[in-house]
Amino acid sequence: MNNLILGAFYDTVNKNVGPTLVWLFTLLMGIELIYVMIKYLGTEDKK
Repeated sequence: MNNLILGAFYDTVNKNVGPTLVWLFTLLMGIELIYVMIKYLGTEDKK
């Protein structure tokens, strides 16, 4: 089982799927951060 998991990680990094997923999730987190900043910091409290 351990060899299967290590082999899967090796294939993922070897075929450039790992770095692609890292860039994709980094891009999505950046977009989410910008969205949350605009949504919550750009609004005013009307009391």
